[in-house]
Amino acid sequence: MRNSYRSHHAIALTLLLAACGGNTSVVNSWKDPTLVVHSYKKPLALFISNESNTRRAAEDQMARRIPGAVPAYTVIPDSILKDTPAAKAFVEAQGFDAAVIMRPVAMEKETNYVPGSSYAVPAGYRSAWGYYGAGWGYAGDPGHYTQDKVLYIETNLYSLSEDKLVWSSRSKSYNPDNMAKLVDEIVDQNIAEMRKQGALPPG
Repeated sequence: MRNSYRSHHAIALTLLLAACGGNTSVVNSWKDPTLVVHSYKKPLALFISNESNTRRAAEDQMARRIPGAVPAYTVIPDSILKDTPAAKAFVEAQGFDAAVIMRPVAMEKETNYVPGSSYAVPAGYRSAWGYYGAGWGYAGDPGHYTQDKVLYIETNLYSLSEDKLVWSSRSKSYNPDNMAKLVDEIVDQNIAEMRKQGALPPG
């Protein structure tokens, strides 16, 4: 039936449009219940990764998206990056009052089934050649499986003046293949959630 055929293609178009949109969403978040909405004057943007180029690129992207933020690599020398007391001293000496820290926590594969379209011949098609023509005109599209790469990122907002966690989230990104675009999406989604939940003032 023609309506059935059209409905299958409407579903396929919806899936295609969804794939073209944002690939990142915040799936879990937590806020300190005692937190009062606060504007931070000088937040530190830190991306935890052993790949220095990736870390620096991500921190630059974070700093461009977070008002007033400074990339951590411009503050903490590589030589003391994993020396917690030394890194803390460098940050405190420069008057940072907050830190947004992002860290990849897992990369998984996710398998999904995409339903195909089918065509049912109307009862009025009594001719073999009429059926033949219609069949080729509306050839069925078999269902198939797709496999996506899924990256989970943890994002924590700390008040450095109190040295405590005030907001945390885990985001989920599909098929990450562009670090700049990925960080933009993750930061945008997290800032939106922080503002929605009162961890940051409205934009």
